[in-house]
Amino acid sequence: MKNDDDTVYCDVQMPLAQGRELLQLVTTLRESKAHPKLDRVLERIQDELITSIDFVENPPTWGLGVSNDA
Repeated sequence: MKNDDDTVYCDVQMPLAQGRELLQLVTTLRESKAHPKLDRVLERIQDELITSIDFVENPPTWGLGVSNDA
């Protein structure tokens, strides 16, 4: 039976420095407009990388028993 869903998924983990470098590469590629059919995909990659980098650089304090009431 043929699956009609042709969606491709990619979940990649990397160190923070590589994440920053990949974000720079994706941003440069997107800004070049060399691959207009990939613009939405590149935008989503940028959003995911920005969110992930921010999460690593500014980890949430909720759930860690940390209080800001000091």
